[in-house]
Amino acid sequence: MKNWIEAFSVIDFISIGILLTAVTLNAFKSIESYVKAYTINSWLLAGLIAVVAVLVGETHLYIAALLTLATKGILIPLFLRRIVRRMRVTHEIQPYISNSLSLAISGILVAVVYASLKDGIFVTGFSRNALQISIAVILISLFIMITRKKALTLVIGLLFMENGLFLAGFSLTFGMPTMIELGMLFDMLMGVIILGIFAVQIKRAFASADLDQLTVLKG
Repeated sequence: MKNWIEAFSVIDFISIGILLTAVTLNAFKSIESYVKAYTINSWLLAGLIAVVAVLVGETHLYIAALLTLATKGILIPLFLRRIVRRMRVTHEIQPYISNSLSLAISGILVAVVYASLKDGIFVTGFSRNALQISIAVILISLFIMITRKKALTLVIGLLFMENGLFLAGFSLTFGMPTMIELGMLFDMLMGVIILGIFAVQIKRAFASADLDQLTVLKG
């Protein structure tokens, strides 16, 4: 099994899938598509952890993979879908710039990351591309947060950024102790719930979740 994983560069393929799900956010026009992309991104992240667990043979990595799948891949997407239904938001993402330009800028961000970290920083036996991809995902997520108008898309962008940070930390340390990972995942789940409640209350109070319209509240 280990030889098969190494021979076919399974970790690299999964890492590329994580990057592509982040890049394709720039092509989507609906919040539902964003939620689906986050779900796939989280499944791939959980799969990558599981593959590394097979290579290393550490029990806590199997637990981390299951926890990631349960929280990021199942619970949070279900909660996000419920928030979308309750808010009854306009499904158009309404970016500040066009999707084609967003895709081009995301491609430039990826190129800059790979050029800056050409030699790579990696733990022995782990994917050389994992750190570069994780940083690229973080930058793309930040770009999405800056260029989208809907409050809920900021939450999804933040979740993508957290996945990138999780992958960066994992690529450098092979994961943290189980209790620390469990605490981090629980904190993130609570944070998403709180942000979702705020988004719903903003929609109810001001009849809009559009950030441009909410700026009139300043002062």
